[in-house]
This record gives sequence, structure tokens and C-alpha cells, in this order.
Amino acid sequence: MYVVDASVVAKWVLPGEPFEENALLVKTNYTSGKYPVCAPSLLVQEIGNSLWKAIKRKRITQENADKSLKNLSDLGIALYQIDWTEISKVLQIAEKTGLTIYDASYLFLSKKTEAPVITADDKMFQKAKDDFRILHLRDYV
Repeated sequence: MYVVDASVVAKWVLPGEPFEENALLVKTNYTSGKYPVCAPSLLVQEIGNSLWKAIKRKRITQENADKSLKNLSDLGIALYQIDWTEISKVLQIAEKTGLTIYDASYLFLSKKTEAPVITADDKMFQKAKDDFRILHLRDYV
């Protein structure tokens, strides 16, 4: 199992992104049943925000964004809700790493599920690589 962050999943629906080929391989391996993927439920909002930015920049249309969201929903990625007790652990991770609560949520889920995070976020990777199981998308083969 892998924890996929928004920087990976966004590449599934926004063409022309760096490491797109690697991201699509993650998706193919998931959809073919090679391994499951999961994410904190905030993935939905983060992808929504990425699509909103793409619409504003005229990279995609609202119709394309809606289709992308439907396709992602149909994939059935396991989404985990972080509760009030767990958010304190996420906060500790954020404080330790200097990352946002959003990024720390993926790291928390990685610890909880014992699954490595796959990310294309250089900052997150650099700040987490010494203490967490994390794989940069560029190294995914």
C-alpha cells in the first residue's frame, strides 16, 4: 500500500506536469490491483483546489474539471478521516518537520497505515525523508 498525496493525484488529471509518466504508473499499478493506495480525506479539497487553479489559468474547463473529479471518485481511493484525537499527532508532525498540517496529515497516515508516502513535493520530501517513509515521485519506477 502507498499513501498518495495531492501532488501525485493531480498529475492523474492535469496533463503536462513534471513526473507525469511516473504518476500515471502509480495510477496504473493501483487500478490494476498491484497495490492499494490511500490518502487523508483532505485529498478531495486539495485536488479541487488544483483544478480550480487550472480553470483560472485556462488550462482546463469547468466541464473537464467535473469529469476529472468524477473519474477520481470512481477510482475508489481509500480516504481516511483524521479525528480530533489524531489531529494532535498531526500537529506534532507539522511542528517537528516545519510542514503544513496538510502535508503532515499524509505523513501521519503513513505512520498509521505503515505505508510509504509518494509525493512530488520537493519541500515535503526534503523535510520528511530522514524521519518518515517517503518516496519522491521522480524515483518511482
